[in-house]
Amino acid sequence: MNSKMIASVVVLSCLSWTSLLAAPAVGGGATSTLAQQPVTRGGIAPNYPLKPFASAVPEPLAIRGSIPSVAATVTDGGPATMLGMGDSLGEGVQSGDASWRTQPYGYLSWLAFQLGAPLQLPLIKSHAFGIVGDTSGRSRLDPTVVADNIAVSGATVSSLLRQRATATSPSTMVTEADLVLYPRQLSQIEIAEASAARWIICWIGNNDVLSAVNSFQQLDATQMTSVASFAADYQQLATRLQLSNRAFDRRVVFANIPNVTSIATLLDGNDLTRLMGQDYGLPVGDYTTVMAMMLVRSGLATADIFSDPAYILDSREVALINARISAFNKIIAREASRIGAALVDINTAFKEMSRRPPSYLGLSPSNRFLGGYFSLDGIHPSNIGHALIANEFVRTINSFYGTRYAPIDALTLQYLFLTDPSIDKDGDNRVTGRPFAGFIETLWGLVGLAPDSNDYFYNP
Repeated sequence: MNSKMIASVVVLSCLSWTSLLAAPAVGGGATSTLAQQPVTRGGIAPNYPLKPFASAVPEPLAIRGSIPSVAATVTDGGPATMLGMGDSLGEGVQSGDASWRTQPYGYLSWLAFQLGAPLQLPLIKSHAFGIVGDTSGRSRLDPTVVADNIAVSGATVSSLLRQRATATSPSTMVTEADLVLYPRQLSQIEIAEASAARWIICWIGNNDVLSAVNSFQQLDATQMTSVASFAADYQQLATRLQLSNRAFDRRVVFANIPNVTSIATLLDGNDLTRLMGQDYGLPVGDYTTVMAMMLVRSGLATADIFSDPAYILDSREVALINARISAFNKIIAREASRIGAALVDINTAFKEMSRRPPSYLGLSPSNRFLGGYFSLDGIHPSNIGHALIANEFVRTINSFYGTRYAPIDALTLQYLFLTDPSIDKDGDNRVTGRPFAGFIETLWGLVGLAPDSNDYFYNP
């Protein structure tokens, strides 16, 4: 974007957010302003008391950089320590950026909280045009923190094994790996091999297929990792964790890959009609993307891109992606079984959450854009999405290892849903958003998707 365009975004976004920022923020147990908001649909009681369970959310403590240790309902007798490995889902990205405003809400933070394990977060300071992976203007809040959450946005199985942080000082951080892994100059697997953490949580492999969906200007399903390369790398990952387990009494938890062709960043004809007023002739079974929609809504492209094959994921390409996911998940299951690790079946869980979503005061999240499970990039989970994922990990850990850790309770989930800034709760295709929490959040103010003060209140 040129400087004139950026200036326009800043001015228009400031105007859009002014009314919302003038209202008092609510969170951390403060009195709710829910009663002041008009209810247009969904049956939410206007005087519903949120204060009793708001204090259950660990966010205020998490902002300080560490998820506090709590007494789990029942432990397995070992020390509750945890190391989280993975990609942007683990780093805590929402709406295209990772910062202190999103990281404490990640599934790893919630899982650590439920397991009673302290978890140091590599909290990042970003800005209104921040984009994960770009270190320009993004820095660590406290670069001396040695993080327990070492998940790096953009990581594949290969880069988890091979990409090392190289920064020797905060001023030399040039990659996302530097931001997360500093002050260590190691790869994720090398850190895990040396870790004495009792729990090793490793959810990796998503980016080995997700690039076929992220490449919104070249949607042709050519960006996926080959099955042979994925198999070799995942086998190495599992073997190295198995060997290092011999030195430490610890437990490994893997997770498989969800169906990335069902995430909110892909828009079908019905989504275009809802968001743009018409389907632009998009065939049934084909998809375009949230990014393409944003380009058209902001005037940076014309609606002709909705008929451009480069911006369309057709049914044949969808089938190719789904077949590759199936092949990868068989490899993950095989390797988890081989080394005796637990496997969280996120693929099946996500399908079930889409078919039979939970209900919060008459409202249910969905996998569609602004529907609840995803943040405003349509790729990374929202606050409630991360919490529900964490509960899947808790359930699998309890089932596989015979523990009885408590899942996130229903009232806390309800609180997270009601305060989630990425959910359109009143059906007007607008959300509260996180003001200026990265480029996508800022641009959404320009294209009219945020803010929406009618969506109750939000966690800033």
